[in-house]
Amino acid sequence: MTVRPWRLSAADFAALSRGEGGPGAVRALRLARRSRTSLLVRMIATEPAARPAYRLLVAADRASPDAVARVLDHPSVGAWATRTALALRRGEPARPEELAFTAASAAIRAGVPPDVDFPDVPVFALPSLGVADPRTLEFDPLPEVALGPHVVQLDVWAGGGAPPGLAVAADVDVARWRPALAAAWDLLAADHPAMAAELAGLVGVLTPMPPSPTGTSSATAADAFGCVFLSLAPDPETLAVTLVHEAQHTKLVALTDLFPLLLPDRREIYYAPWREDPRPLAGLLHGTYAHLGVAAFWRARTGLAAQTEYARWRAAALNTGETLLDSGKLTPTGHAFVTGVVTVLRRWCAEPVHPEALALATAEAVAHRERWTARASR
Repeated sequence: MTVRPWRLSAADFAALSRGEGGPGAVRALRLARRSRTSLLVRMIATEPAARPAYRLLVAADRASPDAVARVLDHPSVGAWATRTALALRRGEPARPEELAFTAASAAIRAGVPPDVDFPDVPVFALPSLGVADPRTLEFDPLPEVALGPHVVQLDVWAGGGAPPGLAVAADVDVARWRPALAAAWDLLAADHPAMAAELAGLVGVLTPMPPSPTGTSSATAADAFGCVFLSLAPDPETLAVTLVHEAQHTKLVALTDLFPLLLPDRREIYYAPWREDPRPLAGLLHGTYAHLGVAAFWRARTGLAAQTEYARWRAAALNTGETLLDSGKLTPTGHAFVTGVVTVLRRWCAEPVHPEALALATAEAVAHRERWTARASR
């Protein structure tokens, strides 16, 4: 398997800094992450326990590179490879022999006999395929949802390995998820086609989270690129903006594979207008970029509620973007990136909105800051 270097053009970098992307930038980010996963797999394959599986993976790649790419792009493979390679580097317990599951999945997709020994596991799951019978390798395929021409899988990570700290639903009610996702996609495709195209290029797996008592929950894990973790939203608009929010995180995760944007800074001293707790600089950068996308979503919609959301989040993201620029903790590349973000937000903040929307957004921002200050002073 060949690990290819990937670069990003200046034009694609500039587009990403504006919160956009386009097909060229999205493809570059996706391929860069695949290259990262391939490199980690090759590192793991230096372990004797992983070599038979790696030989099978190479055979599958010769038969069908596209089949192997499909498996390597699955978020559970990236998460496993990152976790395993890091443990091996640190001399911590690891299970490199679990590469057999990735190799077998790739072989099945490539039409190659999946002849490899498997380690004992509580649940035998093949990445991108589903839970399987370890004797026959017959599997129950992961549920899929068609979003226009794009297809996403619903995966609850039955074989384990979900990023720590994220609540994952025990199972998925496909009958509820399909129409909800279809409605959100139809809204994006009709009203926000560029955002829909980015989402289709970046996200291939959705992982249901348990319902949240306080609203919609969502998350993106850096090592599980291509997966959005989320609970169902109460309406298509909320679900659509949630997907846009997480697509922004996904873009930034892949971009930081290519370029360091921040200097080391572990102090959690920064105020974020969308959180109740202080944030490290990396969290502030991610939140700023995500809310640039959120503001872009509401900017293209109509009505008082949409204008209120637009006014709220354009100002919030500008506030934190300027904090980032003033922090002295951005690399030269990071400074150029955040400058692009802030330039867009300054222009947007100069746009007129309905006076009532502006008043509501300002009141919400003030109330949030007062709550945060009161909590921080305790």
